[in-house]
Amino acid sequence: MSCKTVFLDRDGTINVDHGYVHRADQWQFDEGAIDALRLLSDAGYRIAVVTNQSGIAKGLYVEDDVIRLHKYVRERLSEAGAIVDAFAFCPHDEEGSCRCRKPRVGMLGQVVDQLGEPVDLSASWTVGDKPSDIEFGHALGMRTALLRSRYWRLDSLGLLPDLIVDSCYEAATKIASEGL
Repeated sequence: MSCKTVFLDRDGTINVDHGYVHRADQWQFDEGAIDALRLLSDAGYRIAVVTNQSGIAKGLYVEDDVIRLHKYVRERLSEAGAIVDAFAFCPHDEEGSCRCRKPRVGMLGQVVDQLGEPVDLSASWTVGDKPSDIEFGHALGMRTALLRSRYWRLDSLGLLPDLIVDSCYEAATKIASEGL
């Protein structure tokens, strides 16, 4: 049996991107993000956060900081009646040749390990604010939603997303209600 999953970017998608967020006091959920997670879960999706964390490779923080932050996020979500089923992160920078940095697809293995079951990629989505998020989703055969952000212009996109939206909540609403 396999599960349908929504792969969400972290910074700029579910939380405000303050740059190298790695401590609880820096964390701020994007407006509507918690409701988005609830909507997706209620629609039968597993939720996986996949995030590039180049600040580790740059020496700005360590992997344990990210793990502690993700534990904090899980606690806040639990208090609000929402859940993230898996957190995966790449600790490498742009210069590395790792297999896990988006748009490469190595974080899928981390997610599958945490979910404990395979992912039905054809029934799954990737939602993010950067072209690398969309490339990640396309590389795995998923449908994609791109949040409008300072990181891209429509005329500069190589791969087009299935949806272009203003927020994670808008993406979740469309994914959950329209069954796209």
